[in-house]
Amino acid sequence: MRLAALLPALGLAGQALASSHACQLSDGEIPSDKQVKEYFSKLAPITKKTLLHDTTGPEAGALPGVVAAVIPDPNHPEFSVYWLRDACLVYHPWLNELTVQGDKSLRPMADDLTHALIRSQLVVSLAGNVLTGGIEEAVFDVHLNMIQDEAARIGSPAADGPPFRADVLLKYAEWLIKPEQNNGTWVADVLWPKLNLDLQWISSHWNISSYDLWWPPVFGGSYWTASLQYRALRGGARLAREIHRGLDVVEEYETRASLILDYMQTFWNEHDGFMSETTITDVKLGRSGYGSAPLTVSVYNFDPSLGCDDATFQPCSPRALSSLKVVGDHFKEFFPISRNFPEDQPPFYGFFTEDEFIGGHPQFFASFNSAEQLYDALYTWDRMGYVEVTCVSLKFWLQFDRNTRIGLYKKGSKTYNKLTTAAHEWANKIVLQLAANTPEDYVLVECIEKTNGGPYGPRGMIRSLAAALGVYDAYNGLAPPNWGHPIPKQLVNIEDVFAYSDEVVNWEKENYDDGYRGVDPALYAHRVHSRDRYEGTPRYRYGF
Repeated sequence: MRLAALLPALGLAGQALASSHACQLSDGEIPSDKQVKEYFSKLAPITKKTLLHDTTGPEAGALPGVVAAVIPDPNHPEFSVYWLRDACLVYHPWLNELTVQGDKSLRPMADDLTHALIRSQLVVSLAGNVLTGGIEEAVFDVHLNMIQDEAARIGSPAADGPPFRADVLLKYAEWLIKPEQNNGTWVADVLWPKLNLDLQWISSHWNISSYDLWWPPVFGGSYWTASLQYRALRGGARLAREIHRGLDVVEEYETRASLILDYMQTFWNEHDGFMSETTITDVKLGRSGYGSAPLTVSVYNFDPSLGCDDATFQPCSPRALSSLKVVGDHFKEFFPISRNFPEDQPPFYGFFTEDEFIGGHPQFFASFNSAEQLYDALYTWDRMGYVEVTCVSLKFWLQFDRNTRIGLYKKGSKTYNKLTTAAHEWANKIVLQLAANTPEDYVLVECIEKTNGGPYGPRGMIRSLAAALGVYDAYNGLAPPNWGHPIPKQLVNIEDVFAYSDEVVNWEKENYDDGYRGVDPALYAHRVHSRDRYEGTPRYRYGF
């Protein structure tokens, strides 16, 4: 077992961190930071303006709170729709900036998006009504009406809709019930019943297959969807206790969450060292499993109070770092533009390595996520006070220094500084590589052309814009609060670990011990177990 499994979040235990302060990325700035800051100084204000005024609400020809998938274009009406997944990707950084950074100018938008999400539950669509499957409808027109053309709603219904909607509503609800907001009664009496519709659906449908996240012909289980379901049920159970509503379902939600957490670990490909996107891992069936959705899981579920937890795929966890490297190498070979990249140049990331959507190009969205993961990881290492290199994450570190060895390295030590500076530089290189392919007006499109580079695809793609906001906030040290996963207790004093040396090297001689299925022992002991099996709910639906 890894020693650091006993040190899941030293110095952070018991704290629900929520802070925003300029970059604690390493012990000091590096030369490329100047270029990154210059790029962000131009990109961030245009991105915020584009999202708030050009794609959202009445100014974009939509209902309040509704975000069109791109800047509406009469020549491409197929993109001028309300995709629930893409909209929630936008709502997430908006709510971070409101609830963590305190940007009160976003409060009216938060109210609007809440009402839009609630209305989306009740639209009678081709998927059904709220009781028969309509709650999983993924796409609407910008006036929240049913899309009647099957060709315009490929990939719907989608199982990630209810948990993503619930996660967004939970984030806002947790902020509203704080004493200074004085909205606890509204949350309990008005918002909770709506939110609970999604939680009930998740609880009874969590192990049902769905369309693939990016490639609808594929039908199976999704790591992305499972992670959203887990977060929603954990957060929902906590909120129910806080507002004294739905206490009869708290145990059910926590039990289901425990099953989903177990299920999430089965996506880990131990042999190749990456987190598979799907339960479909046969190219003949459309997917190999290599893709960027786990990257998005890592940054979306970033919670520095959990340290480098593997179970929730925290950005600095051994599994997340290994997956970043392995999946990145596959994308390097997939895109013609990057096949001859030198080892010291990061890859572009796309949807997945069999992608054919509008030609299969690198995505601003996924590539920004890869940089955001490293900025988030740097934040956590700084707060924890050490970096751990395991035999799982070693492949990630070896790309920077072939002499890197397994061990624990205290903040301020020579090796800690070398490792964190390398990760910081790698993230900056990703951002600057994207800067070189950004449109001249800084309004992001969907893709980078896969052969010759340059912006490609629909203008004002909100997935790209949301990811740009996310990486900008991460670079500037935005750290969200705990979202419901149990915060591990401090079991060992950090000073005891480094009592004799700031670099504890080569203490691990055996292979990575996954006896806890990736769950830190401290958390594993606190898992909620079902007293009995729920009839008709198989624990392992996908053959494990």
